[in-house]
Amino acid sequence: MINNRTTIAIIDSDDSLQSRLQFLLGAVGLTARPFKSAEEYLNRNASQPVNCAVLDVRLPGMSGLDLQFRLAKTRRETPLVFLTAHNDVRTSVRAMKAGAVDFLTKPFKDEEVLDAVRCGVDRDRAARSQRRHLDVLCGRLTSLSPRERETMALLSSGQGPKQIAGHLGICTHTARVHSSRLMAKMGARSIADLVRMVDRLGFCVTHDTSSTQMPINTRPLPTQMTDCGPIAGKLPVTR
Repeated sequence: MINNRTTIAIIDSDDSLQSRLQFLLGAVGLTARPFKSAEEYLNRNASQPVNCAVLDVRLPGMSGLDLQFRLAKTRRETPLVFLTAHNDVRTSVRAMKAGAVDFLTKPFKDEEVLDAVRCGVDRDRAARSQRRHLDVLCGRLTSLSPRERETMALLSSGQGPKQIAGHLGICTHTARVHSSRLMAKMGARSIADLVRMVDRLGFCVTHDTSSTQMPINTRPLPTQMTDCGPIAGKLPVTR
């Protein structure tokens, strides 16, 4: 969905191309924000993230590919649509493998740019929705007591009340109480639902005879989602 609050960055040193793209994007209800270079974009756009960026591969100073690398390092997931006057297959492949929405060769058709921007906006909307959902899950996770986290680790790995009770050194009734409380706090309607939440939070569960471990999954989480409380390392078993 595109509306007048959807903002597209245009990063190009060519004034005529910037004007053309601003007119084109404005005609379909998009707000265009022009930048002459990657450095200007980084300096001016830190506090006002855009929904998609259209940029030239060859920019004065930092190149478009360098900007893509810089954004990836800082986990800023802005969808990028590359433009180039040179049909360079190697550069195109590099940009696409790094997550670019599209790589268009000049002269391009207006509809090609609009299609790519729409795709970028859709991708941005989906990513923002996922981050909001993860924020909610992180908030729920921080509401759990240490014992409830231990129980969640065991429950989401397929262990039943008796197994959880034996592992934690508590009675079966208490294990059921912990399970019920954590399910309610997490908003999980079923064990399968809880397992999906555990996976979404980015950690997995392994077990040995003495501890419950919850190592961080190798998939990176958005930077703003990492403050949802400790979910990694050995969880002590209190008796």
